[in-house]
Parts: sequence; structure tokens; C-alpha cells
Amino acid sequence: MLTLSRVRIATATQLAAVVTNSGLGVGYALRGLRDLRALGLVDHGQHGREKVWHLTAAGQRAVAEGGDVVMRPHAATGERAIAAGLAPHGLAVTDVIVRWGGPILDWEVEVDHTIDKVRRVVADAVLYRPGRGAEAEFLELDRFTMSLSRLALKLRAYEAYSQATFFEGERGTIGSTKSLWRQRYPDSPVFPVVRLVLGGSDDVDVLDRRAKALERRIQGIGLRVDVAALPRLLDRPSHEWTWRPIGQSEEEAQARARRRSA
Repeated sequence: MLTLSRVRIATATQLAAVVTNSGLGVGYALRGLRDLRALGLVDHGQHGREKVWHLTAAGQRAVAEGGDVVMRPHAATGERAIAAGLAPHGLAVTDVIVRWGGPILDWEVEVDHTIDKVRRVVADAVLYRPGRGAEAEFLELDRFTMSLSRLALKLRAYEAYSQATFFEGERGTIGSTKSLWRQRYPDSPVFPVVRLVLGGSDDVDVLDRRAKALERRIQGIGLRVDVAALPRLLDRPSHEWTWRPIGQSEEEAQARARRRSA
């Protein structure tokens, strides 16, 4: 249930990769899911021949009452996303999270970041680990369902979020300004990197060409963007993953942070 609270939707195979030991497997996970379904805490929808599991509202309340993770108010259960045909995208995000490794409780999906009264950027997922190295990383996954223009616009929205400021004090009366993103990720030395995973094709050459075309569209962007082809990530353990930077370099991000804090 804790895993489902972090990734929102998952197959039994994906859940087994997180919650079972190597000797247990998918059957063990399925028995547990059936027991939880009988209690009204989880349910499933259908994607092709596969069952896609999600928490129910009662399951969300039970997780929140357990106190191990903070549940967002009015967080969707995943049921509507499955019914709307969005399971392929959600399951691909879950796949990357599961294969990434590390504590599953460090993750959260569909994280809304408000920029101002009319603008926002919703991250597909955020890896949030305060006090442990890089405090946060944004995960975006494109399955070739978004045009390059829209994908570039979303990355520009992250840039706008990185530049947004607010006035300190009650009703902004102090007069000094602070970076908006630091309210949420206060320990990060620089704005979190956006990890962009490109999928929707098994041909990595096609995905590499898409990455290069996107790089041209976001030339000069003021944030770090790293890209990788999904087939490459799924083909190897996470400690062997390689990312190609297509945005600002680490050195440029640090120099920019120093200028803003000066």
C-alpha cells in the first residue's frame, strides 16, 4: 500500500520488484493484493490483459493514518487515470521509479508546482530526499505522445518555476525576495535537475534524434536537463544508467545560484 501511495498505479510485477524478496515473486504480491482488495483498500483496472492496481479512497486514508508518508489532500487514487486510458504513461513512470532503486518512499508522482496565479508545472514524478546529496530530482517521461513544441514548453515552464520569486514577510511587507522553489526544496544548493526519459519507440536511434531536436528547441534554457532513452534504461541496472545533458551544465547552474544569492 505504501508503494501504491508513491507511484499511484502499478502492476503486480512492478509491485513485486519493490516489496518482495527474490525468492517470493509475483504470486506473493498478487495474494497480498487480493487480500487488500477484499478489505476495500486497493482495487484494479484493466490495461490490455494486465490488471493495474491502485489504492482506493479508504486505502489512501489508511496510509495517511499510518503516518509513514504524507498524503496530499484530494490526491487522485489512479482509478480515473486508468479509465481515461492513461495507464501506459503511468506504468512507464512506475517502471522507471522501480528500476531507479533506492527507497520507494522518496518518490511522489504528479507533483504540482505553482508558479503564479495562472502558471504551474506538474512533474510526472519527484525524487525527494532532503539531507542526502542532491535533495530533489524531477522526472519527466515522454512516450512520443507530446509534440516537440509542447515538450519544450513544459521544460520552459520548469525554467519559469526556477526563476519565480516571492516577497518575504506578512503580505510581502519586508520587501526582500526569495526564490519560490526554495520554499519547497530548501536544502538543494541549485535548482533540481530535470531527468527527461524518452520512450514510445524501441528504436534508440529515433529517440536520440528526438533528443537532439529538442536540444535545439531549448537552446539557452536556464536549467539542467538530462535526457535518456527509455529502452536503454530498461536494459541495464540503474547504477549503469547514463544521461546526456541538453540544458545548462552543472557549473553554469552553480554560477547562476551564486549570482542570485549575491
